[in-house]
Amino acid sequence: MSSADPRQDASEQERETEDEGGGTSDTVPMLPRRPPDQQTSALTRAQWPGLATRGLRTLLLLSRALTWLLLHLLLPGTVFLLVLLPAATVVYLGFVCHSRVHPAPGPRCRALLSDAGSAALIVFGFLLLPPLLVLASAARAHVMRRLSPLLPPSARTPEPHPDGEEHLCACV
Repeated sequence: MSSADPRQDASEQERETEDEGGGTSDTVPMLPRRPPDQQTSALTRAQWPGLATRGLRTLLLLSRALTWLLLHLLLPGTVFLLVLLPAATVVYLGFVCHSRVHPAPGPRCRALLSDAGSAALIVFGFLLLPPLLVLASAARAHVMRRLSPLLPPSARTPEPHPDGEEHLCACV
């Protein structure tokens, strides 16, 4: 039984192959269609605030990390270096001018210091270290207190205890 219209024959064959092949045709696209250009630009415009927010969050995290690095590593290192520099200089001078450490000390060292004087400088320099360490710790704490209003609030704030009072602890 043949029909006069060849288009009907083709559509009937497609229906038969769809029934046999699980209901999908070779002409059905596997991927979703791309939205028209108007919808694409609207989606892109809608995503800009989210992208900008993510970028700002990333910059904020980087700035916090840099602030942490400066305040917790570089600032104490600088303070301790400056405060401990006199003791380090005295110890260095004592070692450089001692004949057992430096076999041929310069003429200035021999004119200024004997071996006993060099040993006294070494001992004095090491005895200066503990008080200068305390002074450096206090200077660092003072600088941190002065800079605290400029810093963002800490993520760890003291939580009130069940009795309603806040208990603060300080490490010395």
